[in-house]
Amino acid sequence: MIHSLYGRISGQNGRFLYLRQGGIEWSIEVSLQSLEDLVARDEEVRVFTHLHHREDHMQLYGFSTEDERDLFLEIIKVSGIGPKQALRMLSGLRPQEFIDAIDNDRVDRLSQLPGVGKKTAGKIILSLRGKILTEKQDQAAERHPELVNALADMGFDRKRAGQALQEVAKTMDSDTLSDSEQEHELFRKAIVYLSGSS
Repeated sequence: MIHSLYGRISGQNGRFLYLRQGGIEWSIEVSLQSLEDLVARDEEVRVFTHLHHREDHMQLYGFSTEDERDLFLEIIKVSGIGPKQALRMLSGLRPQEFIDAIDNDRVDRLSQLPGVGKKTAGKIILSLRGKILTEKQDQAAERHPELVNALADMGFDRKRAGQALQEVAKTMDSDTLSDSEQEHELFRKAIVYLSGSS
């Protein structure tokens, strides 16, 4: 599995980006959002990748952020959606906008994306709601796994628990609290946050 590639952009053709790495030039298909992020840089770039393999074809897909790749990998798990259609969707929305549309049941927003009707939008929401963590939310969950587990045991969605911990941590004055007091207060505030947003 190729996790990512480092190199310089050597050209593009539509949604295909050419990345020169040593004596190799890679052909990578990307979303329009990633294309916009990467082609403007006159420096070495990092492209997160996914190699999609079928019996008769292999294609390397690329992403400017790990969040976009993670979202792409979740989208192609939805029945009937292939990698090219997933890229077209990601060309229309940034990852966090896409996730917000899923979490807020925005069928109307997703159905405006290329190749997505209301039926497909509904299928995406049903399949993915509550399952996708952004990198920051994932980091919050990693810092406080026991709190995420405790909140999940109380019936809260794990993704929303990670988001709540991330948000309430910004508001806390940790200088005056011990570690155990910080954890207790973080847990209490996360419950209030989640109860208010449910």
